[in-house]
Amino acid sequence: MNKQALSFLSPNEKSLMQLIRMACLVLVAASLIGCAAPALQGARPASALNQQYGLAKSEVLARTDHTTQHLDDAKSILYFQNQGGGGAALGLLLGPFGVAANIEMIKGVTTADVEKLKGKLHLNPDAALQQAAAATSLALQAAASQGDVKVTPFIFVSKTNETDIHLSSVVLFEGEDGQKKWLRRYQYQLPGKYTLDELSSLSEAQTSGVQAASTLAYGALLKYIAAEQDAAIAQEKKITLTSAYLTPRFEMALPGSLIGEQEGRVWVRTMFGVYAVAPADIQIVKN
Repeated sequence: MNKQALSFLSPNEKSLMQLIRMACLVLVAASLIGCAAPALQGARPASALNQQYGLAKSEVLARTDHTTQHLDDAKSILYFQNQGGGGAALGLLLGPFGVAANIEMIKGVTTADVEKLKGKLHLNPDAALQQAAAATSLALQAAASQGDVKVTPFIFVSKTNETDIHLSSVVLFEGEDGQKKWLRRYQYQLPGKYTLDELSSLSEAQTSGVQAASTLAYGALLKYIAAEQDAAIAQEKKITLTSAYLTPRFEMALPGSLIGEQEGRVWVRTMFGVYAVAPADIQIVKN
């Protein structure tokens, strides 16, 4: 595609088009000649073990687009969906106008979903993480100060197909190791799945159940994080996995490593983070 054609696109459309092209190039290269294994997320830097930790609001959560929007004023519940449109193939086939049309169709679905869900989920990830941290050795301050490791919990609401929606407890750790900034993502898939109508009308008892499950999820994540070490990571079994939960709509093979299975979750490491996934929602296709 030439530069003149790209000039008609908005920044978001240009970004999506470039990502589509890059993804296709990666897939072609991998199928023809293979490629070096990407770097998987590692443990926190050693320097982080001697720092204080405090609650924060990561700039990552401020980024929204046609697929991702906030469901609460505190911006602690994030919704993601990429249904609608004709997919990447249509975008490539029709060029910039196909990309623009795809974006608008996906945006329309996202907007309609958010209108139905916004303000309806009365969940508090900060409280869930603090409650979980109180039962561990992690001294978590109510607010991060300069030089602290910033800890951002949030609820991730993701539509994995046209009807199914999953909830996850996520925590981000961010800090600086010398002059180098670092970020680690840990995510735990909560029990159950919902339709849009079900999720928009949770009872008080159901909401309390989700909040309790979130606290337990953060407890499991913090327990794992406290013991995580790069030496042990190096010994993890390398795998290729697929999961509509991790890559909705475009179920692609992801390189990763298998951390293990415990308490009804398969723990895997990818280049994007560490994930605890329900066994029914992940397939290990190569090991």
